[in-house]
Amino acid sequence: MGRIVEKVCGKGHPNIRATHPTTLAATVDPEISVAGDCFLMVSANKSPSTLSEEFKNAARRRVKILGRIIVGKLEDTFEFYGDPSLSFEDTRTMIFRKSRYVCSKTVGVESNKSARDIDRRIVEMLRKGVEAVIELTVLE
Repeated sequence: MGRIVEKVCGKGHPNIRATHPTTLAATVDPEISVAGDCFLMVSANKSPSTLSEEFKNAARRRVKILGRIIVGKLEDTFEFYGDPSLSFEDTRTMIFRKSRYVCSKTVGVESNKSARDIDRRIVEMLRKGVEAVIELTVLE
């Protein structure tokens, strides 16, 4: 089996704040309010339920996964873990958590970064609505 890589494409939004201390998120919804301080991306082309079966099956194990946030020529990375209790049922929002809490939106746990830890240059670009990619690579 080759390396499992999942690419989630979307864009930024003027209401992105990226100040949440324990989570970071992306949504398929085209709009967010300023209260959604965990979001980095709107209009995502994938949700937890539409991630590939290959990725979901791999992430339902205790594997390390590398996340890369790519905006223009800027990039930031974070690492998190899969968990056997991940359901990947949510159809709108994916959340990466510093904690081990799992719900239908959770795609990864024990992340080493939350929204507020992301490079602020990237956050500023996202506030301008630019295109973005979150690339998820399972590290076997």
